[in-house]
Amino acid sequence: MYRMLIVDDEAIIVEGLTETIAQSDYPLELHQAYDGEEALDIARKLRIDIVLTDIQMPEMDGTRLQREIVRLWPRCKVIFLTGYNDFSYIQSSIRGGAVDYVLKTEGDEPILAALAKSIALIDEEMTYDRLIVGAREQMKAALPVLRKEYMSSLLAGDPPSAGSRRAQFAELGLPFEADRPVLAAIGRIDKWRDDIAGGDKALFRYSVDNIFREFFSRDFVLFQLPGEHERLVWLMQPGDGKFAAAFAPGAEGDGLQAYMLGMLESVQSACSQYLQLALSFVVASGPCSWEALPAKYDSLSALFERGLGLGSEMLLSDERFAEGSDRQARAKVKRIRLLDQYLAQKDREKFFRLFDDIAASVEGAPSLHSGLPLEAFFELTAIFVSHMNRLDAFAALGAGGQPSKLYAIHEHASWAEAAAYFRQTAERLFERMSDESETETNEVVDRVYQYVQDNIAGDLSLNRLSDHVYLTPFYLSRLFKAKSGQSISDYITSERVELAKRLLAESHLKIHEVGMSVGYDSAPYFTRFFKKATKLTPQEYRDSLKKI
Repeated sequence: MYRMLIVDDEAIIVEGLTETIAQSDYPLELHQAYDGEEALDIARKLRIDIVLTDIQMPEMDGTRLQREIVRLWPRCKVIFLTGYNDFSYIQSSIRGGAVDYVLKTEGDEPILAALAKSIALIDEEMTYDRLIVGAREQMKAALPVLRKEYMSSLLAGDPPSAGSRRAQFAELGLPFEADRPVLAAIGRIDKWRDDIAGGDKALFRYSVDNIFREFFSRDFVLFQLPGEHERLVWLMQPGDGKFAAAFAPGAEGDGLQAYMLGMLESVQSACSQYLQLALSFVVASGPCSWEALPAKYDSLSALFERGLGLGSEMLLSDERFAEGSDRQARAKVKRIRLLDQYLAQKDREKFFRLFDDIAASVEGAPSLHSGLPLEAFFELTAIFVSHMNRLDAFAALGAGGQPSKLYAIHEHASWAEAAAYFRQTAERLFERMSDESETETNEVVDRVYQYVQDNIAGDLSLNRLSDHVYLTPFYLSRLFKAKSGQSISDYITSERVELAKRLLAESHLKIHEVGMSVGYDSAPYFTRFFKKATKLTPQEYRDSLKKI
């Protein structure tokens, strides 16, 4: 769909051109203006693809309008109309980048030909291949950031399908196999040197990664990304060498853990010697699936936060820490942050699938007032308070939702009761978001209906209607059609036709007066409009009623 602006200081010309072009097969959204200033005001609010403008207009002529619009929308194509075959005008317009120059006396065919030429030029500039090539070039420059963002999303706990993962690995040039297990290791700089300024920390992290690669890149493909609390995370898969078998389903490890701990000890020594930095590492005892990676990452991170993990230059594997139900539950609770994202995205299915999984994992805790239930309760409280405040939902929930239960854990007898309360509240929030969206849509459409009926003889351009409801023209057009099942222009046309029929049947107004009453100052244009809609001229329609 292309957006076209028709500009002339003679209304009959604007209306005639609009009707002619509207009957063409070109995918156009048409806008009208009756002087340069009005045209420029429209261009400031809407992207304009094609302008058909008179070159001689008072106040702001066509060449000046061209300069101003092209400054706003450099790809806009301009076609000039004039009643004078003046070479100086032609030369000036062509120098300014005009697509074509048409005399008003030449009729419709040259105008439609110039329009076709403009659309062809736009299509040539915006071909799929050119857009994709440009996007790929930009993506190439942004690849390091995009890779880290994607890998961080895998750690966050919402892994995509293997097929989607495979496609993303290929698109981003990541060195991993989507169906093969992955090994995780996490590093922590225990204490920064006093002589390292804040801006130098990134350089030292990069140096740590270089040392890590020196020891591991011969046997593994790997990727480093930032973790929580400024930690360094490495994800690894083997090449086709000695550790390939350790990553096969059901493999026993085949010396993998001893190798990892030995090499990490060497990394520690090198960082201490060459960078004067003390580092600690935790590493998984074996590879895990991509789907299990978020839980594995959380369990490895937890090793930094208790016991031996609180020391300096420690080196631990998670082998000595059984993956019991408590650790699995902790890993699931860590994913609560995703519920915030799913609420914001209005993704009901993902929200409740994760919520139910988390709720079930906490169910077996001995007391609501300690451990995981306490952590989960107040994590959920923070998420729900934020969204209820955003939706102004406290008053609505106050009637029957007992909002005090949202932040008073003692009001719940058990975790099961608390989880049921949160689930019910989430249902109400999703309903409120849906109702709010539907209500606002209905209000916008009703305001358009009312404005059209109150101003049927006035300016009912999409631009004017969008100003009235404080939305962009494009969004209003899409919203109105989705709700009402018809375009705004079709609705306005039907309202004008119905009013014109009533006036022709019930009043003694002359034909041109009926036309003015429904927004057409030009009697010939009103006649063409009415005949197109009813197959009869206004007079023929009036005469047909007398025969009944």
